[in-house]
Amino acid sequence: MASPYLKAALLTVALTFLGFFFISQFDSMRASELRSQLDELSYQLESERLMFLYSQTIGSQAELCSYFATATESKANKAYLLAEKIRQYEQSNILNAEYEKIRNQYYLSNAALYLNLRLAEKYCAQNSHTTILFFYKIKQSCPECAAQGKILDALREKHPNLRVFAFPHDADLPFLNALVRRHGITQVPALVIDDKTVLFGLQADWQIEAAFDKD
Repeated sequence: MASPYLKAALLTVALTFLGFFFISQFDSMRASELRSQLDELSYQLESERLMFLYSQTIGSQAELCSYFATATESKANKAYLLAEKIRQYEQSNILNAEYEKIRNQYYLSNAALYLNLRLAEKYCAQNSHTTILFFYKIKQSCPECAAQGKILDALREKHPNLRVFAFPHDADLPFLNALVRRHGITQVPALVIDDKTVLFGLQADWQIEAAFDKD
């Protein structure tokens, strides 16, 4: 007859494996949800790229500008909500190893969104938005970066025409490295306002708003 202690041990092992199985399945479902939303955002960005090629070949600049005017706003909101979801899911992730890849894909999509906004400004004189590039770090703890992110979230709600594009300074992705070099980012948090004004260190909301006025 099996020892009651052995039965208890086997039951504990079985419950542990079952728990890990359900956690793994839950993490996989959330990763799949994020990939699906990233695919949708990438599809929309590819549509913008094709519209630009269309305008440069057989279409017109007026058609391109009309498209940008209606499409930019919805993509910016979707990208912001997706970033929040990635952050929340990753914080509670236990087993799924896909989140780094998902994050990197998001950074590239966010960079494309930023460049498309700049493209609209260049070709369509659509400069009604203020843009902020927010550089932070992910490989080391950065309480000031987290605090800066919250300040920018509040400013984004206060100023509907503000667009914030957050990028990790230490992700070591080629395009992000190019942005870091372009603006001479040597410390974080760092903010680049409208591709002109660079602010280093934690900035209060009024300091950032003052930089808007200078720009």
